[in-house]
Amino acid sequence: MKTVLITGASQGLGKALSESFSERGYFVYACGFSKEAPLFGEGKSLRLDVSDETAVRETLNSIDRLDVLINNARFTPTKPVEPISESEWWDRNLDISLKGTYLCCVAALEKMKHQENGGCIINVSSIRGIIPNDWDRIPYGAAKAGQISLTRSFALAGGAFNVRVNAFLPGAIGTENLLTRISPERHAEICQQIPLHRIGTIEEMCHAIHFLVENRYMTGACLNCSGGLLLDY
Repeated sequence: MKTVLITGASQGLGKALSESFSERGYFVYACGFSKEAPLFGEGKSLRLDVSDETAVRETLNSIDRLDVLINNARFTPTKPVEPISESEWWDRNLDISLKGTYLCCVAALEKMKHQENGGCIINVSSIRGIIPNDWDRIPYGAAKAGQISLTRSFALAGGAFNVRVNAFLPGAIGTENLLTRISPERHAEICQQIPLHRIGTIEEMCHAIHFLVENRYMTGACLNCSGGLLLDY
């Protein structure tokens, strides 16, 4: 049975990926930070702070074999309403999205390069790593841009060991959190900015990630799945 470890699996895209990989027969290590992630088949729910190097190494070392790593953990894209300093806002974004991705990639590559068939790493970045961002998204965008750079560097490092590393760049995703948080007016406004005039479904995002996992000749790629939002960039 193939195995996948998914960070940020307690909600949203990570939760959907956990279910999707389970349906495809994977043993799923579903990792959450503040709470245990749900399981949908054979697997194990884990608590993991991806910014903690010791915790990351211990978690990866406890797994006999790892076929796929999905780095999906992130901090909230927009600045929280509660008071938070600029320094803390910056640190939280980079600790989780950038440092966490780096630590997980290092530990996964070390394991995968000794496996007969290598492995696959998917870094869930964002189109925010390419386009200019509003003031309250600057740290998030910087972290996501860093993930794209990490992806290309780890793809180069892993190539000789048949470890493929790709980045996934979604736009607006119709998660339960997004759809319940925004007003119908805001929803319509977002759709109007997208060339396909709609928000992407979570099933479409999962399908795109499975494509990256299954295509064994793609590495160092950044797959944009945003309904055309990057056409001007």
